[in-house]
Amino acid sequence: MHVKKRNKWVSLVLTFAMLLGTIGFASSANAAFGDRITISGTKFYAGGQQIFINGANTPWNSWNDFGRSFDYNWWNNHFATLHANGVNATRVWITCDGEVGININSNGQVTGATTAHWNNLDSLFQIAQNNGIYIMATLMSFDHFKNTHTKYQSWRNMLLSDSNIDSYVTNYVVPFVNRYKNNNYLWSIDLINEPDWVYEDANMGQISWDRLQTYFAKASVAIHQNSSILTTVGLAMVKYNSATAGGSSGNKISDAALQAKVSSSQAKIDFYSPHYYPWQDQYWGIPFYGTPAQWYLVHDRPVVVGEAPALGSTGHTLASDYANAYTNGFAGVMPWTSNGVDSNGNMSNLSPATTAFRDANYSLVFPSGSSDSSKFNFESGSLQSFYGTNGLTVSSSTDRAYAGTNSLKMSGNSTTAKTYYAQLDNPSGLSAGSTVTFRVWVPSGAAITSVQPFVQSNAWAWHGTYTTYASLTKNAWNTITVAIPSNAPTPMKRIGIELVTSGSWNGSIYVDSIN
Repeated sequence: MHVKKRNKWVSLVLTFAMLLGTIGFASSANAAFGDRITISGTKFYAGGQQIFINGANTPWNSWNDFGRSFDYNWWNNHFATLHANGVNATRVWITCDGEVGININSNGQVTGATTAHWNNLDSLFQIAQNNGIYIMATLMSFDHFKNTHTKYQSWRNMLLSDSNIDSYVTNYVVPFVNRYKNNNYLWSIDLINEPDWVYEDANMGQISWDRLQTYFAKASVAIHQNSSILTTVGLAMVKYNSATAGGSSGNKISDAALQAKVSSSQAKIDFYSPHYYPWQDQYWGIPFYGTPAQWYLVHDRPVVVGEAPALGSTGHTLASDYANAYTNGFAGVMPWTSNGVDSNGNMSNLSPATTAFRDANYSLVFPSGSSDSSKFNFESGSLQSFYGTNGLTVSSSTDRAYAGTNSLKMSGNSTTAKTYYAQLDNPSGLSAGSTVTFRVWVPSGAAITSVQPFVQSNAWAWHGTYTTYASLTKNAWNTITVAIPSNAPTPMKRIGIELVTSGSWNGSIYVDSIN
């Protein structure tokens, strides 16, 4: 079957009429969105370009998703909706109350996690990559320690013992980090949601800051030793993130506080992410309309408002909150929530603000430098002319993009089954033994049989991955890799996409970030 296609391909050759100098390998300095997020001073960067966290909270779909009731289609569709509405990052609770996913005994010793937990998380991080959504992974919450949950004493016992904390860090945190650290979309780890209540509330054990800080210190050292993932703690109240706010008894997550527990420079929180809700106005004010320093924080690292109502702060719209947060030096805003888990707002409240900020500051939300992070540059103005076969039209498009602002759009309009190709002749920079990664977006309900990225080396040897339409996630970015054998005859002749339809088809697919 494939041999016939290749012969047909040779007979239907239509070359790309383009200047090869305008579509070439992008340097790493040009890569941005989709790269690992890093820190310089008080700002975040991706591939050397500043990025503002135009974010959200999507804490759960169904309580304790990962290991109990994970719904792939829901998460995939929701992440696609987030990206389409300008959201570049969201905060997800990896475990909600500790009853599902992690193996912990009554003494507080942790031995690992369930297979279902890991399998569900594997899907989550692939979905994040496919849809271009950075994840802040919140490992646990005050809910773990609340006496209404069945394993609350196990989790209290975990914090009350150094050796039990070590078992959690060694047998869960480190495996989590090592499993996902090569996925750049795991942007950060939030060690616990709102530990303030664990300290203050008798129903959660009133566990001392000493024990909480020991956990923060041990976990942050392990994360930093094993990865480049950033760390934070989502404190409920800025008074515990500050030495000067009303009611403060010192910054509980300062470098000095954590390094007093573990003598290591890696015992540190990389950025601050305290929460804000209107009940706090009378105590510490509204963060967005002043600087982080005016919100009583030492502004020596990035500050993200890790939770705030998606309905907006007191007397302000959410769009105004985002715009003023950026103007005043915050590094991001992550409202609660994108999916309406309570009365603080949902996607209909969130999207006008995130789309407005994206449209006004596109390069801050989806930074791309002079190109996207592709070997082949599909950005506006870089394509001179582009051809496909069998009436396929191929062009640079801003309809959607995996990275940057543009992608390669392939459109067909036929009443019969056809095989289409888009191709670049004589691509420079590809070599035997390398792997080429394509990101492909396909619509739902299309009469498409298969989508096959390919590379042809000298003597027309064909290297490609036959991918059925049914196996692709619809209305989302899919990652497809093509391995070029180490003994492939060089030089490379072509790179392209084969698209096969089973009948009438009028629509488009998109390709981006060929790496």
